Amino acid sequence: MRFLKLSISFILFMTIGMAVQAQSINPLSVRNEMARVANWQIAHFRDAYSGREKPHHVADWTNGALYVGMVKFVEMAKDDRYWSWMKTIGEQQNWQLHWRKYMADDHTIGQMYMELFRKYGDSAMIQPTQERFDFIMGNPSKQPITLDKYKHLERWTWCDALFMAPPIWAKLSNITGDKKYSDWMMKEYGASKQHLFDEEEGLFFRDNSFITMRDHGKKVFWSRGNGWVFGGLTLLMDEYEPGSKEYEYFKDIYLKMAKKLIAIQTLEGHWAMSLLNQDIYKTPETSGTAFFTFGLAWGVNNGLLDAATYRPHIEKAWNCLTGHINKDGMLGYVQPIGAGPDKSFEDETEVYGTGAFLAAGSEVYKMVGGQPIFQLSKPDYEKSPKTGMTRKHWEDAALYMLKGAFSYVNSNDDPLKFPKIGTVAYPRWEAQNPVEKLEGLCRTLFVASPLLKENPDLEIDGIKIAEYYRQNILNLIDPEHPSFIKDKEGTWPGQTLVEFGALSMSMFIIPEVLWEPLTQEQKDILAKKMISYADGPTVPSNWKFFNIFILSFFKDQGYPVNETLLVEYLNKSLEHYRGDGWYNDNPAYDYYSMWAFQMYGPVWSQVFGNKYYPDIAEKFKENFLPMAENYPYMFSEDGKMIEWGRSISYRFASVSPFPLLAFYEDDLKNANWGGYRRTASGVLLQFLQHPEFMKDSIPTLGFYGVFDPATQPYSCRGSVFWMAKSFLSLLSPEDSKFWTEKENNGVWENELKNTTTTNRFYKGAEILVTNYKNIGASEIRAWCNVPRKDIKEAFRSSENYNKLSYNSAFPWQADDTAGTASMNYVFKTNQEDYPYESGHLYEFNKFEEGVYYRKLSSEYLEGVAVQLADMPIENGILRIDKIESDKKVSFSLGHYALPHINGFIKKSVRKVNGKDVHIIDNGAYQLATVPVLGWEAIKTITSTGIHPETSESTVTNVSETFLPSDKNKMYITALLWKKSGEDFTDEELQVVKKVKVKRDEIIVTNSNNTNKIISY
Repeated sequence: MRFLKLSISFILFMTIGMAVQAQSINPLSVRNEMARVANWQIAHFRDAYSGREKPHHVADWTNGALYVGMVKFVEMAKDDRYWSWMKTIGEQQNWQLHWRKYMADDHTIGQMYMELFRKYGDSAMIQPTQERFDFIMGNPSKQPITLDKYKHLERWTWCDALFMAPPIWAKLSNITGDKKYSDWMMKEYGASKQHLFDEEEGLFFRDNSFITMRDHGKKVFWSRGNGWVFGGLTLLMDEYEPGSKEYEYFKDIYLKMAKKLIAIQTLEGHWAMSLLNQDIYKTPETSGTAFFTFGLAWGVNNGLLDAATYRPHIEKAWNCLTGHINKDGMLGYVQPIGAGPDKSFEDETEVYGTGAFLAAGSEVYKMVGGQPIFQLSKPDYEKSPKTGMTRKHWEDAALYMLKGAFSYVNSNDDPLKFPKIGTVAYPRWEAQNPVEKLEGLCRTLFVASPLLKENPDLEIDGIKIAEYYRQNILNLIDPEHPSFIKDKEGTWPGQTLVEFGALSMSMFIIPEVLWEPLTQEQKDILAKKMISYADGPTVPSNWKFFNIFILSFFKDQGYPVNETLLVEYLNKSLEHYRGDGWYNDNPAYDYYSMWAFQMYGPVWSQVFGNKYYPDIAEKFKENFLPMAENYPYMFSEDGKMIEWGRSISYRFASVSPFPLLAFYEDDLKNANWGGYRRTASGVLLQFLQHPEFMKDSIPTLGFYGVFDPATQPYSCRGSVFWMAKSFLSLLSPEDSKFWTEKENNGVWENELKNTTTTNRFYKGAEILVTNYKNIGASEIRAWCNVPRKDIKEAFRSSENYNKLSYNSAFPWQADDTAGTASMNYVFKTNQEDYPYESGHLYEFNKFEEGVYYRKLSSEYLEGVAVQLADMPIENGILRIDKIESDKKVSFSLGHYALPHINGFIKKSVRKVNGKDVHIIDNGAYQLATVPVLGWEAIKTITSTGIHPETSESTVTNVSETFLPSDKNKMYITALLWKKSGEDFTDEELQVVKKVKVKRDEIIVTNSNNTNKIISY
């Protein structure tokens, strides 16, 4: 027996003072900052600025510039509230420009009117602007643009005007199709440019008074004034086709300015208020800097500027800008209203500065990979106070995805084939092309079927969707067509069985669209083909349902099928059930339990089973109903799913069982339907509103973007539409409680309301689900025991299954070749081809007294294993693990990883009982790794390219070299977390006070003086 006592004395020692790494930029961080600034500005819209006593008029140029940026931001906002906000302003103004007829500043609000017209199509929005411009052309100002008459405001005699008015003229010309507005603008612009542009410097004077002015011997070019021009150039070029004379005219000016701007950017990343006098004007100024950032990023995005040359300048400028946003979301250091270089202050802003920042963010967002997202139109926060989503929004989301797919279709003969991404997915050779097209066809039908059921005449961009699918189904049976699929040859059905299974489901849902219009000959050929794949062997997993659905559909249509095999596969599917709503997908547990077994079973019962095999349908129902009680705990408080299990690119299909519970409303008297919908809608938005979820208008093959570690080699780009099974929710009745009851936070609002940490162990599946109320996160522990060597399905031994636990707040980080550990043990193997082995051979032992026991064995180091004991605690996990080895072995253990979602990671180190505790913070969460006992070293590692959410991520590892003489040595680790903004207390880091090690058990005394006995 050995007795170890840990001193309870606590010494706080800061060794790294919250050091901030160089800030990285990603779409999430850009959108987060834009939203903060936009929301702050709307809340303070009617404040007074620039030392004035009253707020600006809503139609003033200052606000007009804000609206220009807001119009840019709304494209990536999660709902249309910002559109509504601007529309309300237009209505209040009766769509009138400001009061001075000729004054460019008073026209600025017209840019917003033009964009609102483009969204809503109401001609009343642009009619007053058109009438004003028609008057100006019919009654042109007689004021000249000359050196001795520079102060008049009826023509564009100051450079700011080139932002305020010209883009409106160009937009109006495009909208009306009348070139006269563009021609007028080009003439006026040319007069101003000739007067104010300095060809030598590639910059604009603010007005005539600056042309001869010198400051410390240098010409005076005002930063914001040139920002107005530079930002305005991008707005103008957006309205013209590249190569047109107008586009080329503006491009020439733009390129000269861009080249000059990067040459005079300050080391800090901003531009001096007097552009050529950096040494004199050292105070940051964000409005000019934001306009330059906007213009430069636009140039990179549109191919006018070399990314390698310009992107570093843009990134430096963006980081400079975000560094001047205060904790409330106010952008500081915006120079007040002026007409030249002056002063700016940290705690002062202006609405046009916000507009410039939002415009800049819109282009930086695109530059770093941000994509258009699904945006809620008129969210209903009365019926759905958490998400705003109703059944109508689910229909909108389905149509959003289907429109993306059909953006690749110009005629009924075009296949649903999408651009390949990543390095893992197929097709890898030509023979795979027909199956790739088959996947695109059959899987997009999961989106199209419920929409066609409600609207058989659905059209997208001139394509009649029902006709398209019928034609492409006929192409499958046409030997002369490239999409032709042969009848099955040999015994192995391959991927074709999967797709025909999906097709048969859709034919069950909309037979009047897909099946009944076919001729009898066409039906017979298709039936023979599909049955040839179903009547035979299959994979011993959820694949049996593909055979089941095909055989069931054609039996229902009167065709002879192998009913003996059908019943056999139905019963074998039921044998996968393990209780509590869980099925085993052979040989592992994951979401296939829910988006396969628990979706296929009820749907099959509704469309076929209740009629032909009621006893089997009743068994599927009995297995389905417990899911209603247990499954909600798998999701976070804000409606996010845990990233766990293979084919995670299928994503939100995990929620498909929730709406299908409506089939059994009468059996679920106490069901929380509003909670189910909140979770289902939350998961849908988790992905559809992620900035990198879509690429090329199609969902990606990672979690949220391209991510090869989460992609299986049997997937192609069309495979992701398997997730569209979630839209079978639209099959549940419109008046069902799922759609009509008021949304709430489900179990988090009720069963978990007064808890801290709760465990739910499912004995049959040997799965532990833990809920952490403090951060609103769910966590799962399971097991998978699949070797890497000589295994056909290598993904089963990958990160998809091999983590010690999976948490909704912390998506898993992939393994890397350097041995970085993330929520796993990693062994150093000393093998040249595989130097580091991440744990993947898990055996479940027991769950006892709040402790989950497993054994982790090494595949590459014979005789090496770890006895694992996981103890979820209030704000993390306490691990009490023991190495079993007859040889020397080096290994490490990692915490969860944090993505750099806000562009940075703060690191700190504190000493507890003489040992370093590492804390990392990404602005959303902070993680602490406490090496309580046994560990030799600790380090925090930042990696690139192995996290699914951002390029850069950070994790803390503890490490040790075990010697056989240390056979009773314990490794105790506290892996803690909390939300950002509140430091860990001494007590939180002092997790364990005392450890007593015996031969057969370990007694751990926690900081609250309670004992926990660990017995492997």
